[in-house]
Amino acid sequence: MPDGFKPGEGKTIKKDLANITANASLKTPRFYYIWIMMFINIACGIAIISAASPMMQEKLNYTPMEAAAIVGLIGVFNGLGRIMWSTLSDYLGRANTYIVFFAFQILAFYFLPQISMELAFLIVLFTVITMYGGGFATLPAFLGDLFGTKQLGAIHGMVLAAWGLAGVVGPTIYDMVKNATGSLDTTLKVFAGLFVIALIVALLMKRTVVKAHKENAKKIEEKLKFA
Repeated sequence: MPDGFKPGEGKTIKKDLANITANASLKTPRFYYIWIMMFINIACGIAIISAASPMMQEKLNYTPMEAAAIVGLIGVFNGLGRIMWSTLSDYLGRANTYIVFFAFQILAFYFLPQISMELAFLIVLFTVITMYGGGFATLPAFLGDLFGTKQLGAIHGMVLAAWGLAGVVGPTIYDMVKNATGSLDTTLKVFAGLFVIALIVALLMKRTVVKAHKENAKKIEEKLKFA
């Protein structure tokens, strides 16, 4: 033993909930929870990215060139969000991180069209973009927590199918609602409603994770009792 080391001290690494195959993961509710969470986060994120330039021209009276310059910064905040949120998720917990994402974005999408102050508008917009990127970066570790690493690559691929579908659905919903109502406020409130669904699913995921950890801990105690 190293000098000064005391057994039992230091961080305790929380074990994965399970270590299962891709096919087995499809039989668990938590696979569909994470799929829905990613679908909504990506659909809304892609929609706001595609609408960022016209939205800034409408709400902040930006010229097309000024709006294009700000859109160029979106990629920077997307990347920063991947680093920042994936790091924070190690401390907050994966499920809690997604709960923060969705709770914030409900308010952001609902109130963003009403923000006329340029700095506040951009802060909210860029924060949303960091969460869009952070959702991707946190996903692999979250899947590892939920399903283990036995077939993590295959499970990750199945969940990322949500990305492909959301890339079509998000901008389509935006265009349909915007054309039907002519209102950016109404359009973004529809996406705020989608985030309410995502938040409910994230809370269900949190409950599932907590319950599974308790069951695993109980099984370990029973094994030790009869060992």
